[in-house]
Amino acid sequence: MRLLTVLVVSLACACSSSTDATLSDVLDPAHLALPTAGSGGFGFAFGSCFAGAAAPNGLAKVGPDTSGPYGTITFLHYSGYWYGDTSVQGFSHLHLHGTGATDYGVLSLMPMWPSGPVTGNGGVGALPLDKATEKAEPGSYALTLNAPQGNIAVAIAATPHAAHHKYTFDASANGGMVVLDLAHHLNDGRIDDAAVTLDPDGQHLRGRLHSIGGMSGGFGGYDVWFEVRARRAWTASQVWSQGNPPHTASTSSGTNVGASLTFAGTEPVELQLGLSMVSAAGAKKNLDAELPEWDFDKTKAATRAAWNALLSRVAIAGGTDSEQQTFYSQLYHAFLMPSIQSDVDGSYRGEDGQVHTADSYRYLSDFSLWDTYRTLHPLYDLAFPTEARDSVRSLLQKAREGGSFPRWPLATGETGVMIGASSEIVVADAYLRGVTDFDVNDAYQRLRAAALDATPPAGGRGGRDHEESYDALGYVPQDAMDRSVSWTTEFAHDDFALMNLATALGDTASAARLEARRHGWQKLWDPASGFLRARNTNGALAATGTIDATVWLNEFAEADAWQSLFAPAHDPEGLVTILGGKDAALAKLTSFFTQAKTDFDSQTSSTASALPRPYFWAGNEPDLHTPFLFAQLGRPDLTQQWSRWAADSFFSEKPDGVPGNDDGGAMGAFYVFTALGLYPLPGSDVWIVGTPRFPRAHLAIGTGTFTIDAPAASAQNVYIQSATLNGKPLTAPTFKHAEVKAGGTLHLEMGPKPSTWGQAQ
Repeated sequence: MRLLTVLVVSLACACSSSTDATLSDVLDPAHLALPTAGSGGFGFAFGSCFAGAAAPNGLAKVGPDTSGPYGTITFLHYSGYWYGDTSVQGFSHLHLHGTGATDYGVLSLMPMWPSGPVTGNGGVGALPLDKATEKAEPGSYALTLNAPQGNIAVAIAATPHAAHHKYTFDASANGGMVVLDLAHHLNDGRIDDAAVTLDPDGQHLRGRLHSIGGMSGGFGGYDVWFEVRARRAWTASQVWSQGNPPHTASTSSGTNVGASLTFAGTEPVELQLGLSMVSAAGAKKNLDAELPEWDFDKTKAATRAAWNALLSRVAIAGGTDSEQQTFYSQLYHAFLMPSIQSDVDGSYRGEDGQVHTADSYRYLSDFSLWDTYRTLHPLYDLAFPTEARDSVRSLLQKAREGGSFPRWPLATGETGVMIGASSEIVVADAYLRGVTDFDVNDAYQRLRAAALDATPPAGGRGGRDHEESYDALGYVPQDAMDRSVSWTTEFAHDDFALMNLATALGDTASAARLEARRHGWQKLWDPASGFLRARNTNGALAATGTIDATVWLNEFAEADAWQSLFAPAHDPEGLVTILGGKDAALAKLTSFFTQAKTDFDSQTSSTASALPRPYFWAGNEPDLHTPFLFAQLGRPDLTQQWSRWAADSFFSEKPDGVPGNDDGGAMGAFYVFTALGLYPLPGSDVWIVGTPRFPRAHLAIGTGTFTIDAPAASAQNVYIQSATLNGKPLTAPTFKHAEVKAGGTLHLEMGPKPSTWGQAQ
C-alpha cells in the first residue's frame, strides 16, 4: 500500500475516469512532502532548499543556520542550511528558498547551557547537531543539539508570521539559557542597527533590526520588528551591544546587539516570537492572532493541516512511494516563496516606504520572477487561484507604489536582480488562464507604456531596460548591455505575453506591434556558428571568431549558446525558419538532448556533477521548457521520451534531489508539471501535453475538478497512443485553458512504444 493512502472508491467512481476504481488516492500529502529534499548536493547540483519550519507562503521561515566540512561557504548556504553540515549556529526566522543569492538569515534564537559558548561581546558559538534526531516536516522542525553539558532537544512550529520554540534540556540540568542574537546574518549580509527591550516581568521582550543582505543591499535593506514572550519567567538576563561584554540591563541598541535569558527548573523552555515588516505593533498583533495559547502540538497540527489543504488540490493516485514523495516534496517547494509580507490586519510596508493596507488579499514579496514565471506562476494559475490572485495584486501594488513592475522584489524593496520584464508574463498568464480578480486594465496600461511608449513612464521602465534600442533594432545590442542575447530572447517572450494580453483586452494596435517585434530575436542568428550570437548596435557580431557553444559567455545569462538557442519557447516557427526547416530544427533539438544524456551518463564524480552542464540541464531556467518544444514542433513522442528522462535523471525525494537552485519553487513546479503530463506555454492560455507519471491525478480547478486519467501509465508505458479531452478526440498535443477551466477529463491511452499520436502531418 502506498504511504498513507486511503482507498477512495466513491471518489474514483464519481469522476469521468476509466482508471481502476480500486486505485488509492493520496489523502495525506503532507506526510509525503520532505522539506530536506534538495537541501544537499554540491555546487551547481545543490537545490538550496529551505528545510526548516514554515506555513504556506509564510513570512516566518524558521530553521537552523548550519556549518560543517565546508564552513559556511556561500554557495552551499543560500538558505542558511546544508544537509551535510554538522553544527548549528542558531535558528533564525527569515530565509529564502532555493535561491542562488544570499539574503535574510536574521533574528536568531539559540538554546545554550548557562555555561555555554557565549563570547565576550555576546556572540554565540555553534553546537554539534545529532543528524539521527533531525525531523523536518511541513510546518515544523526538530533536532537534538549535542553539548558537553548535555543534549538539548529543539522543536519549532511555524505559523505565517510567528514561531513556537520548545527547548528541552537534558534531564540532569536544572535550567537552561536562550540567546537572542540580533547580529546574526548569512554571508554577504550585515545588521547595521538593532535594538531590544526586556520587560521587567521576565516574560516579554521586543525589538527591531535593520538588515542589509546580499540582495537587499541594492535598495538599502529592510527593517524587521519582533515580539517575544516566554511561557515562564526567566530568572536572569543580560544584554550587549557595540562589542561591549554582556551586562545586566533592560535595553540595548546599536550594532552587535543581543540578549541572553536564563531559565531555572526542569520544564522545557518555550518561547513564541511574532514577526512584522511593518511595525512593533504589527509584530504583537501577529503573535497574538496566530499563537493565542501555549499549545505546541496544536500549532504544529494546524499548520500541517494548512499544508494538507493546499497540497491536496493536486491529488495523485498510483506510482511508487519514491515517486509520490518526490512529487509532493516538489509541490511543497512551490509554496515557500513568494512570502506573505502583510500583517494579519492587512497592513504592509510598500516599496515607497509607506504603510498601506491590502484589502481582501495577502500582500506578497520575495518573487524570483525570472525563474518562476516559467513554471510556478502557471501552476498557481492552474490550481491555486488564491495564490495566483495574491501574486498579481501584489505585483500591481509594487508597480503603483514603486513606479514600475519589479524584476526581483525582496522584503520591502526591489533588488533589480536578473533580466527581462517577467512581470508581464506573470500578469498575462494569470489573466489568460482565468485569474481575473485584479485591475487588469491598470496593470496592462502600465506594462504597455513601459514596453511600447517612446518616452519612459515617470516611474521608469522596470524590467524593460534598453527598450529604446530593442524597439529600434529588434534586439538588445551587446555594446549597450552584457548578456544581450538573453535580454533579447526574454524581451521577445515578454512581447508574446503582452501581445496575448493586448489581444484579450481588445488593443489590436498594440498587439500588432508586439506580434511583429516578438520575432526580432532571429536577427541574432549566426549561420557560421549555428547559434544565436550577440551583435552590436551596428549589426556586427560583438565577438569575432569561433565560440565554444558549451561555455557560459557574457553574451548569455546563466546559459551557453546551446541552451540559449532554444530559449524562444514562444516562437517555434522562428526556430524552424533559422534552422532551415522543421526536420533540421528537430535534429538540432534531438542532438541537444542526446548530448545531454551522454554528458549526464559520463558524470561519475561529485565534483563533475556539481558543475553547470553544457546541454539540456534541469538545473537552470533558460532551457527548462525544451523537452516540450518537441511537441510544439510536431513530435510529441520525443517530448514524452525526454521529459520523462529529465524528471528521472535530475529529481528525487533525496537531499540531492533538486538540480541547480530551486529558485523559489521554479524547479519544483517543473517537476510537478512533467509528472502530471502537462506543461504551460507561459504568457498564453496554451497547455502542452507531455507524459503522465501517475495513472490518475485530480486537480481542483475553476468550479470543478480536472482529471488526468492515464490508467496504463508506468515506468514502461510513457508513450501516448491516443487521447480524448472531455470525451472528444484530442489529435494535437496542445489545448486551450478554456477547454478545462470548469473541470473535465484528459484521458490518455499509454503504451511502451512511440506512436504517431499528435504528430504534425
